[in-house]
Amino acid sequence: MRTNLLIVSVFVFLLLTSPLFAQTDIQRKAFTPSFLSIAEYRSYERSVDNSTQTISQFSSPTAIKLPLGQNLAIDLASSFITSLVGSSKLTGLTDVKTRAVAMLFKDTLMLNAGVSVPNGKSDLDIEETAVSMLLSDKALGFKYNRLGEGLDLNFGGGLAQAFGSLIIGVGAGYIIKGEYTYAKDSEVKYKPGNQLNVTGGFDVHAGSLLLRTDGTYTKYNSDESDSKKVFKEGQKISVEESAIISTSKFGFILSGRYINRGKSEWIPQVELPFGVLPDKKTSKLYGDQINANAGLSLQIVKGFNLNFLGESAFIMKNEDDMNDAKLFGFGGGFTVKSSKGSFLDIVGKYYIGNSNDSKIDLKGFSATTAIRLIF
Repeated sequence: MRTNLLIVSVFVFLLLTSPLFAQTDIQRKAFTPSFLSIAEYRSYERSVDNSTQTISQFSSPTAIKLPLGQNLAIDLASSFITSLVGSSKLTGLTDVKTRAVAMLFKDTLMLNAGVSVPNGKSDLDIEETAVSMLLSDKALGFKYNRLGEGLDLNFGGGLAQAFGSLIIGVGAGYIIKGEYTYAKDSEVKYKPGNQLNVTGGFDVHAGSLLLRTDGTYTKYNSDESDSKKVFKEGQKISVEESAIISTSKFGFILSGRYINRGKSEWIPQVELPFGVLPDKKTSKLYGDQINANAGLSLQIVKGFNLNFLGESAFIMKNEDDMNDAKLFGFGGGFTVKSSKGSFLDIVGKYYIGNSNDSKIDLKGFSATTAIRLIF
């Protein structure tokens, strides 16, 4: 795709500050080794009546990419995390994720396969589990709510083709989830359901303007506890629209995302007489979600950009009229980059909002530093 350094800076800036960031992102195509490290501190105050609770997390995801030729590369990623809620904490390394990526037929076809090695702690005690649950709040944007899970395998591929100023891409991936011990001093094995992802999208170029549309469909299989089905998360559909303007001195991006979550189902784990099976409970556990983001990047001198960002998240109520949230964030920072693609990015953000029908006030901030080195 026709992408210059300024638009890359805008994308990096949005990636490192967006609450939707879920994992370390690495370039698919690589001709030289590269190193990416991110350090983020994020903290929120949740105030209910006269009570205030502080939730904070420091995370440092790090990734290394090694090319094995013009069309094949491997990457390795993990993170150190320390999360605090009052005097309770969750600290340690996450599972190590490794992946091989092949780009074929003049980069029109991408194939990948990977494994998540379970070196992170999975058997949490009561306090760690409580911290993990609070970190799972979708409005707050914490990158990690657990340290480790089971041995996961994933594979997939994608196809992209240009037709003049139009580029169309489709892809799919499948994750085979491994089982793990969920709680400390327990022998119960928990296995999350396998996951299917199907993606599609297109880019339209018109001079300095790029219009982008992306869609993702995610289907989850049933979670199992000691080989018994206990829960199945509802399907998820995500659609994102972006408009990007890029010149040699100026970059701007405006994007919006809509996430629709289907009904989840779970089976109460009780024993009924005469072999009767308990009824499944079906409910929309999570409300739909809308995100809107805007980013501005100004080149002050060659290799140095000032960045400004605004973002918002709106989460609707679920079927129990709970778990809704509104959150607004704004901030800024700068990017220093070299002609080879290495960069240093520093961003600070402030957040304000509320949740649960405005009964909980939210205030927070984040500070992020990212560095990528290309050798």
